[in-house]
Amino acid sequence: MDNNGGSAWERPLRLTTGLVLFGFASSHLTNHMFGIRSLEAMQAASVVLLRPWQSNLGLLLLYGSFVVHGSLGLVALYRRRHLRVSLPERWQLLLGLIIPLLLIPHAVGVRVNFLDGLEITFQSVLYRFWIASPKTSLPWQFLLLVVLWSHGCIGLRAWLCSKSWYRDLAKPLGLVAILVPIIALLGMVTAGFDLRDTVLHDPSKAAALSAAFAEEEAGNSATKRDVANGLSIGYLGLVIGTLALRRARDWRARRFQAVRITYPGHRVVTVPPGFSVLEASRWAAIPHAAVCGGRSRCSTCRIRVIDGLETLAAPQAPELQTLQRIKAPLDVRLACQTRPRTDLSVEPLMPVGKDRPPKAARFEAALTGGRELTIGAMFVDMRDSTRIASGRLPYDVLFLFDRYIQAVTGGVRHNGGRTISIAGDGVMSVFGIDRRPAIAAQDALKAALDVWSGLEALNEEMVHELNQPLSIGIGIYFGLAVVGFVSVDDAQSLQFIGDTGNLAAKLEAETKRLDCTLVVSVSVLSLAAADTSKIERRFVSIPGRADSVEAAVFRKRRDLEGMLATLRKV
Repeated sequence: MDNNGGSAWERPLRLTTGLVLFGFASSHLTNHMFGIRSLEAMQAASVVLLRPWQSNLGLLLLYGSFVVHGSLGLVALYRRRHLRVSLPERWQLLLGLIIPLLLIPHAVGVRVNFLDGLEITFQSVLYRFWIASPKTSLPWQFLLLVVLWSHGCIGLRAWLCSKSWYRDLAKPLGLVAILVPIIALLGMVTAGFDLRDTVLHDPSKAAALSAAFAEEEAGNSATKRDVANGLSIGYLGLVIGTLALRRARDWRARRFQAVRITYPGHRVVTVPPGFSVLEASRWAAIPHAAVCGGRSRCSTCRIRVIDGLETLAAPQAPELQTLQRIKAPLDVRLACQTRPRTDLSVEPLMPVGKDRPPKAARFEAALTGGRELTIGAMFVDMRDSTRIASGRLPYDVLFLFDRYIQAVTGGVRHNGGRTISIAGDGVMSVFGIDRRPAIAAQDALKAALDVWSGLEALNEEMVHELNQPLSIGIGIYFGLAVVGFVSVDDAQSLQFIGDTGNLAAKLEAETKRLDCTLVVSVSVLSLAAADTSKIERRFVSIPGRADSVEAAVFRKRRDLEGMLATLRKV
C-alpha cells in the first residue's frame, strides 16, 4: 500500500489487479497440490483451475492486471518520499520488484510454445524442471513460487487488517497462507520424482519426452531467450529509471524548495515539498503515533498546527470525515495527510509510550502443575470506560486502552508480579508465585503505587485528549489458592483457583462506593510489616460471604507512599 497521494481510483485499481493476480497464483498452487496424488491428477485438475486463465478473456485479465499492477507499483515507488517503512512493507516492496525478473522467463516460455502450436502439459514442464535442466530451472521455480505467494499474502494482510472480522480469522488464515506453498511444493516434488522414476524404468516414454523436448528447444529456444532477455532488461531499465527520477526529484527539492517543519523543543526537520508531516517525523526518527500506519483510518497521528495553517490545502474527504468525527478544532490536522509546501510549526497531540515492554520481558512461569500457595491477587479496573470510548474512532480507543494496559502491566511486572488475564479494561495479576508471602505482599503494594503513578503520568500526557482524567480502582487480597497451568486448545496459561482473585475484584468494586482508588485487606498490610496507625480502615461486606473483611482505604497517592516508606525488611 502507498500513502503518498495519487488519484482516488489508483488504490482500488491496484487492489483489484492485485487480487486478480493473487487469484491466479492461488489457482496455480492449488493445481500443484494434486501432484501429491499423481501427475495425471495435476493435468486433470488444470482443466478446472488453469484452463479458464488460458482463454482470451482470461489472458486479457491476467496480463492486463500484471501490467497495470506493476505500473502502479512503480508509480507508488516514485511517489514515496523515503523508504523508511515497516518491515512487512519493506519485504512487500522488495519481493514485488523481484517477481517480474523471475516470472518473465517462465511466462515467455509458455506463451511462445503456445504460439508455435506446441502442447504444454505438466508432463513437459516437469520434464524440463526435473530431468532436462534441473540445476538451472528448478531452483528458480521454487523461488518464484515462494516470492510470489509471500508478496501476495503481505499485501492481502495489509488490506484485511482493518476489517472488523479479520482478528478472529487471522490465525486460521495465517495457517492457510503457510500450508498452501508447502503443500504445493510437495506436489511438485512428488510429481517430479514420479516422472523421473517413469523415465528411468520406461525407455519408450523417456525417448518420447526427450524427442519432444529436443523439438521444442530446436524450434524456439533462441526466440524465448531473446524475448525474455529483452523484457527483463526493459523492466530493469524501468526500475532503475524510477529510482533515478526519485533521486533527481529529491535533489531538486532539497536544493530549491526545502520545507522546514518545526516540532516542540525547537527541533527543525528539513524535507522536500510533498512529504507529509508523518513522513517527516519518521524520516527524522521523531516518535509519532500512527496506529493505522498512516492510512487516515484513525486520528492518532493528529497534530496541532502552531504556525502556517493558512498555507495548507484544505483537508480532503477522508481526512475531513475523520476530523469531523472526533470534533477536532480547525487547527488540528492528520499528520499523514498534511503535506506542507511552505514552512510549518506543529505539535503532535498523541503521546508515544517510551517504555513498552520488549518481548523478552514477558515472563514464563516455572510451575508445571498445581500447587497450593499463599498468593496475592491484584485487580485493576478503569472507571467509566464506556464513556471514554464513546465518540472515538476504534483505532483511537485501541491506542488509549493500549497505553492504559501498558501502564498497569508495567507496574506489575516491575515489582515481580505476573499478569494472568486482561478482560477489557480489567487486569488481574498475581504475586507470590516464587517469593515468600511477606515479600510478595510488599511487592503488591509497590506495584499498586507504580500503577497509580503511571496512570497519573498518562493523564498528564493525554491532557489534551481527555475531557476528564482517567481513573481506576485497585483491590488487593492475599490468601490460599491452587496455582498451575490451565490448557485450552494446546495453549497453556498460568491461573490460580480459589477465592483470592474473587475477593480482590470485590475489594476493587468497593472503591467506587468508598470514592477511593485502592482498597486492600488489612491482613496484607500486616503480612508486609507496614505501619497502619495512620491508615483509614473499614469493614467491607462481601456478597456471598458471612464475615466482613477489614480493609485499608487509600484516597490519595501520598498516603500510600507514606506507608510504603515505613516498610520494614522482611
